[in-house]
Amino acid sequence: MGNGPLQKAVLQLSKQDNEINEIIMNYGLPNDKMSKGGFETLLRMIVGQQISVKAADAVWAKLKKIKANIPKNFLLFSDNKLKEAGLSRQKISYGKDLAENIDSGSLQLDKLGNLPSKEAHLNLTKIKGIGDWTADIYQLFVLGDMDAFPQDDLAVQEGAKRFFKLNHRPKGKELLKLAEKWKPLRGAAALVMWQIYRIEIHEGSKFS
Repeated sequence: MGNGPLQKAVLQLSKQDNEINEIIMNYGLPNDKMSKGGFETLLRMIVGQQISVKAADAVWAKLKKIKANIPKNFLLFSDNKLKEAGLSRQKISYGKDLAENIDSGSLQLDKLGNLPSKEAHLNLTKIKGIGDWTADIYQLFVLGDMDAFPQDDLAVQEGAKRFFKLNHRPKGKELLKLAEKWKPLRGAAALVMWQIYRIEIHEGSKFS
């Protein structure tokens, strides 16, 4: 129990916050789901923007079939070929910007983990199509930055609403202020907020 890095961070936080500990006792630990990261992971996140999971899976399957999940290959394909795989004009632009930055060495994904959290975040968000949420998720689940806090995530906000017993969904500066007490383990707290959301909303009052 609690062998993975994400679960270890949650357990560490639970020793510092009795209410977090109570959630874990009642709902269990969040799953440990670290990702290997890289171009493929970021492109997959871009593909999934603003479309259903089913649609994103279908597009991703087509991209993998033509091996467009590799930066150099992605850059070789024409826009028409990528459109045939299901990518919109905007996502093609995002994917090419990502691939070009990786191919040129401007974005060195394998070195992001050695940078301070804010610097790693800025390196990611300078790429078209990678906003704060995508960067936060990458930092948490790939780089293992346990203070990365995706405050724009709706499920995190819904979990926080229930955790803090609010009558509204906190977001932006309000949520960041509430999360201040969890530094430097705000990412672990986000995992707990997702767990609350999964149990109380997604599964119907009893994220994996």
